[in-house]
Amino acid sequence: MSWRGAKLLRACVGTVLLLGACATYHPQPLDPSPGLASSLGQLQLQVKGGGHPELPQAWRDRTVNADDDLDEVEISLLVVLNSPNLRAARMQMGEARARLIKAGLLPDPQFSTSFDFPTSKDSSLMTGYSFGLGFDLQSLITRGARRSAATQRARATWFHVLWQEWQVIQQARMLYRRTLIQRRQMEVMRDQYLQSRHTWEGRKTALSQGDGTLDQEGLALAPMMSARAAWMEARRQYNATVHGLTRLIGVAPTVPLPLSMPPGGLESLLARPSKGHVLRRMLSSIGKRRPDLLALRTGYEAQEASVRQQILAQFPSFTIGANRLRDTGGVWTLGPFVNLNLPLLNGNRGNIAVARATRGRLRAEYHEQLTSAYVQASQLAKDQSLAFDEWRALVSRLPTLEVTVKRMANALRAGEIDMLTFTTLRNAYFSQQIRSLTLEQALLEQTIALDTLTGTLLPGSVRRAPRNP
Repeated sequence: MSWRGAKLLRACVGTVLLLGACATYHPQPLDPSPGLASSLGQLQLQVKGGGHPELPQAWRDRTVNADDDLDEVEISLLVVLNSPNLRAARMQMGEARARLIKAGLLPDPQFSTSFDFPTSKDSSLMTGYSFGLGFDLQSLITRGARRSAATQRARATWFHVLWQEWQVIQQARMLYRRTLIQRRQMEVMRDQYLQSRHTWEGRKTALSQGDGTLDQEGLALAPMMSARAAWMEARRQYNATVHGLTRLIGVAPTVPLPLSMPPGGLESLLARPSKGHVLRRMLSSIGKRRPDLLALRTGYEAQEASVRQQILAQFPSFTIGANRLRDTGGVWTLGPFVNLNLPLLNGNRGNIAVARATRGRLRAEYHEQLTSAYVQASQLAKDQSLAFDEWRALVSRLPTLEVTVKRMANALRAGEIDMLTFTTLRNAYFSQQIRSLTLEQALLEQTIALDTLTGTLLPGSVRRAPRNP
């Protein structure tokens, strides 16, 4: 093979290798369908491979039985395994890994070439050309700090995703409890409506038969209309809660969710809130447990690495390489070259100032968020304690009020009291029932909110993100 043929072959092989290392484009068109499952059986029902560190260890061993009623843990598992919200949130980790790969890549070598064409008529002159190959050494100096910053940012992203998962889990628990308590509220309001309607119908019949008065019918009609409006509003709220739960799970709104009541009823989930040293210990560990605060801390560490990277980048950057040259006289030369950037006017001082200012801002944001979380959790614990005391006192008096209402109903039939007195007392009884259920709902949701703010149920393994998420 001739010299020119060998040279051409090497050029072709090099071109093929370069093209083979290039990425290729593959379109991914959007799917216009909602992507919701048409039944619970289409969902993932079991944690696989020991994944999902955001779940308590006892939950990871559970399997969802889609053919039976679903309890709180099963609802939480369905959400973790299938929620469209979390599917979108977890895609952030792919971006973080890609940025980590980018931070570790070295710049490509720099190839240069030039040609000199003689313009004189001297036949002894020939075309001169040169080839140069260089490499930027500055990237090697800053590579360690750059990778450290990217690693910390990836870990911060991992904590951010974990915080979103944790919030969605608590939202699922809250919607589960809210669904059950709203069912009971609807039952009470329906009972109130039916009783008030029965009373109104009796007053209306008595008026038509000449045994009643118009004011008695009006006093019975107004409570009936109010009770029906309250019942319809409760049904709308229940509908919104159920749709929120199905959307969170990732199933179509038409799919029924058979929820099971806790073995001891919803009251079994109520307990006196933590106080004293137990509460103080729980509050003091917020910064070590909550993923969003851990993300802020890791983000600060990433910015520390960025400051170091910018300081390293202030030193003179230089490129080294070698030139292969043939001049117009046919003389071949080979020699090294160095391109040096002198930091006399810029010196990367602007980037250093920005990096340091950003580090100061992140430090202030972390302490502000930590303080806010501490105060919010403390306030919520106090509110929960007050609500618990009010709920317990109200529940203890409701049976007595119920007996009084029944006696007043007998007195009304006997003509011993008027309609206004009876309807006022009965409405007060139903209002206290609704108040009791409202307090119960608040306590159930405050328990979950406190778990969210303090990260109480989070396993200890999530406090540390993997070094390379």
